Amino acid sequence: MTAAAAAPVRYRAPRANGAALLTLARLVRVEMRRNAMPWILPLIAALFWFDSYRPSIGAAPLYGLRTYWNMGEGHTINDFGPFVAGVAAWMGSRDGRRGLGDLVAAVSRPRWAAQLATWAATAIWAVAAYLVFVGVMFAWYAHQGVGGTPPWWWVAVGATAVIALSAVGFAIGAYWPSRFAAAAAAFTAFLALVLSYQIGFKHTSGWALILPTNFHGNFEGNAQVDSGIFYPWLPDLPIARIMFLAGIAVVALGLTGLPARAGSRRLRRAVAAVTLAGVALAGTAVGLANSAQLAAEGVVIPALHDAANDAPIAYSPVCARAAGLPVCLNPAYGRWLPDVTAELAPVLAEVAGLPGAPVRAVQVPASYPSNADGPPLILSLGGQPPVLSLSLGQLNMPGPCGFCGQVPTQEFTGQLQYLFARAFAGAGIGPGSLVQQAVQAALLLKVGMPFAAQVAATQNIPGSPQGQAPEPVYAAAQRLAALPAAARHDWLAAHLPALRAGGLTLGQVP
Repeated sequence: MTAAAAAPVRYRAPRANGAALLTLARLVRVEMRRNAMPWILPLIAALFWFDSYRPSIGAAPLYGLRTYWNMGEGHTINDFGPFVAGVAAWMGSRDGRRGLGDLVAAVSRPRWAAQLATWAATAIWAVAAYLVFVGVMFAWYAHQGVGGTPPWWWVAVGATAVIALSAVGFAIGAYWPSRFAAAAAAFTAFLALVLSYQIGFKHTSGWALILPTNFHGNFEGNAQVDSGIFYPWLPDLPIARIMFLAGIAVVALGLTGLPARAGSRRLRRAVAAVTLAGVALAGTAVGLANSAQLAAEGVVIPALHDAANDAPIAYSPVCARAAGLPVCLNPAYGRWLPDVTAELAPVLAEVAGLPGAPVRAVQVPASYPSNADGPPLILSLGGQPPVLSLSLGQLNMPGPCGFCGQVPTQEFTGQLQYLFARAFAGAGIGPGSLVQQAVQAALLLKVGMPFAAQVAATQNIPGSPQGQAPEPVYAAAQRLAALPAAARHDWLAAHLPALRAGGLTLGQVP
């Protein structure tokens, strides 16, 4: 018993790496309590509500449309960026502003490690707030029944942009420890984001796609309206942007570790290597953006693309009937099913029984233009027996205006009827032949749409709006519309192939 009690107690010293990480974590925790970022978050929250959330609720309840403003055009980044950069610069200049540089340099740990802890605390506050604000916004979207899935990859881009802006602001404050550093960093961030948007507005491809607030290639195409509905959000471009922004963050933080006061020569050499790695990462991202290509579902970067992301999302359609024909839509568009069937029913009834009439109508995903002729057809007839394909994602779906209350600004107002008449006559993307214009005008006259309303219906349809047709076209349309229903059906049944081929003249219209 005595020998056992007298045995020496063995003490195992903690590993150096573990102790260093524990010390750094404690320092970050202390810096988070002393950080200035929480004081600015209420102001960011107010701006986020007014600039990012409030305008978005005016769009139709589809994630591609709801998030076009705040994610696609980068308003969530704009709302955070200048404030985050300013606060980070204020924290980065703290020691120099208070004249504590020599005192901090005398402590046992490298000054750069202490600076990293201060920056990390600032970035944690900023990124956590960004994720909370966006998460609350998406949760409210879900409560409102917004269709599709959220663009989580673009949320990751925004969070990385916040990290990069905090790193740049911190570097400005560390190199220029002045009371004006915060204002200078905030203005620099604001200017960078504005230039990013302006450059992206003019450059729709190539290296400019890498800019964080360039909406080209992510939300501006019709395909992105149906992303998360018919097919997944493509991660190719978001990954490239994350690489670019992460490279900027690494370079900015690395620059704070290069001065002699940052630490030992060995440490500064390691920091220099890390800084060069950040430059290489950002440069690689720019090169990847230059290889980006437009595909049917969005932007594809071959080196980053995963073929699994091309697989369509399985769904069970919602269906109803219009003039006896089944009309089936994606569940995300289910709220518009009554409007679609009510709009199509008159024109479907007018051509019922004709050999070229559709037997059903199904929704198909919107896609980017595949050539220079303009966007793909919104409504098209094809197959045997004929099926009417509805690419509703290319239309401005009915919805209120975000800045003007609940006033409806878009309705179908005959758009689907007009598009169906064009598809049935075989007009294609262009205006079609004179006889095709006359037949479609006659069909629309029979469902109660006068010539003036036909012209007005084209104004909200993607592509060049159709103006008034020549007077002989309207005269032929009136003659055809005045025929008895049986005579008109017989003429259409006999001449439909020649009509769609463009082989008829106005003189052949009865």
